[in-house]
Amino acid sequence: MAPPRGRSSAKKDDGADFRTVTPAPLMLFKGSEDYVASRALDRVKASLRQQHAQLEYTRFNVADAASGELATLASPSLFGEPRLILAEDLAGMNDTFLADALAFLKEPVDEDVTVIFRHTGGNRGKKLLDALSKRAVVVDCSPVKSDADKLDFVRQEFRAASRSIHPEAARALVAAAGGTLSDLGGACQQLMRDVSGDISAEHVDRYFGGRVEASAFKVADAAFEGRGEAATRLYRHALATGVSPVAVTAALARKGRQIAALVDYRGPQAQIASALGVPPWQLKQAADTARRWTPARAADAVEAVAQADAEVKGVSRTPEYAVEKAIVKISAKI
Repeated sequence: MAPPRGRSSAKKDDGADFRTVTPAPLMLFKGSEDYVASRALDRVKASLRQQHAQLEYTRFNVADAASGELATLASPSLFGEPRLILAEDLAGMNDTFLADALAFLKEPVDEDVTVIFRHTGGNRGKKLLDALSKRAVVVDCSPVKSDADKLDFVRQEFRAASRSIHPEAARALVAAAGGTLSDLGGACQQLMRDVSGDISAEHVDRYFGGRVEASAFKVADAAFEGRGEAATRLYRHALATGVSPVAVTAALARKGRQIAALVDYRGPQAQIASALGVPPWQLKQAADTARRWTPARAADAVEAVAQADAEVKGVSRTPEYAVEKAIVKISAKI
């Protein structure tokens, strides 16, 4: 049976992009990233409702499925209403649903029906997944964890919207709002909605500069670059906006480890990036700073951070001042 106009009939080898995917009779959302799956589902629903205002949408609990329930939901309707069926959490499906789904895939799907199978991981139902991978449009919903992948996500978000973001702005956005993909995606949408033209680092700072992660890392960057006055000012502002001294010492410690590892390093950058667990762009930034340090001064800075960390975790009665002392000491080493 040929699919209706605007509906995909075969899966892409590398998986469909959630930003551009179109409805298909059979779809598999594969991976644990809820934000991506939610975006893909919203797009499919919106596309179907453009064609059929009376779309009937059903969320199907496959853990409690009764025999024949899937076939009943997907069978032709008396009044011909188009249907979208979401079979959630295949990892928790019962044996009844597994048997029914395998049988369902052997038959043609009604042209007015779209069935989405959602699998978040695990080995349950491998035979069903293999069958779906051959017949369904597969949307990759794999989690995005590394900073490099988050950067690519940001670039793709802007490219898909025919918008542009400067490289330094993309990096700043990941640092400021990259805790979860939902936060990062929301930040991208907000910038595109509120700012006309290209997105610069200044735009990111204006909208998201007060985020905990961004504020702490800005303090660390300024301190290790020798900008003592700016580092102190940023630190006091961070405290005023709710950033804890512990978050700042964590950022200082991370930067200190990078500087100490790079200050006398002459090997391949890929090797040290892997050892430090940082993306290439962050390594390059740290390497540029490390050129201005000596091993002895780097060791002193790491010691100052360790002392401040101990004080903020209980040794000192004035943890805020303990961190500020460390900041002043570190920035004075340059």
